Amino acid sequence: MNPSPCIAIIGSGGKTTAMLTLAKACPSQRVLVTTTTHIYPVSPPESRELLVNPDPEQLQAALSRPGIVCAGMAAKEGKLSGLPEDLFSQGRSWADLTLCEADGSRQHPLKLHKEGEPVIPAGCDLCLIVLGLSALGQTVSQAVHRWQLCPAWTEETPVSAEVLLFCAREALQVSGLPPENCLVLLNQAEGPSQLAAAREAARALEPEGLSCQIGSLKEDASFLPPWVLGHLYSS
Repeated sequence: MNPSPCIAIIGSGGKTTAMLTLAKACPSQRVLVTTTTHIYPVSPPESRELLVNPDPEQLQAALSRPGIVCAGMAAKEGKLSGLPEDLFSQGRSWADLTLCEADGSRQHPLKLHKEGEPVIPAGCDLCLIVLGLSALGQTVSQAVHRWQLCPAWTEETPVSAEVLLFCAREALQVSGLPPENCLVLLNQAEGPSQLAAAREAARALEPEGLSCQIGSLKEDASFLPPWVLGHLYSS
């Protein structure tokens, strides 16, 4: 069987919320929710079934009917780590859609990536890059995970539209995917100053081939599925 379409979600400031919003928007499909790094389990009722350390038979049975199936391997602190590569590939072939959280940010709204991050699945169709606008008004040392990886920043560098741009471009580069296969979500837009900075960043990114959306998943996530799934199935 052919693998299902796969969306990797990276960055910070709303990855898990974005993943669940997309999963819930596909009630008639068999949706595999998993990770290549670490996530907290998506337990019922948010998922139809949670599988920890599944064998192939269990995963295939769970994905035999519509609904959200969260699957991964037991990890520290009650989290799940990624499925073995062979089982992940099998899961993609049994699902209609695979959603994979492929990044960690230690609860910061922005991040930069060390070597080996993010962990984009082979054959990934689309990458959703999430940036958290709650970082605005803070310094990079407060708001950006691994901020030290940008040599131009000091601890006191304020988060601005330029910082958002740097994080978005860096995430695109490390994703390994072309711009037409990446989307940028400027999340947590909940005030005028956040909207202004997000619009400035989006105006700079869109001529580079990146589709951007500004919004607040907390306030109204209805814009997300048509935008992301529209790109996925039109490509």
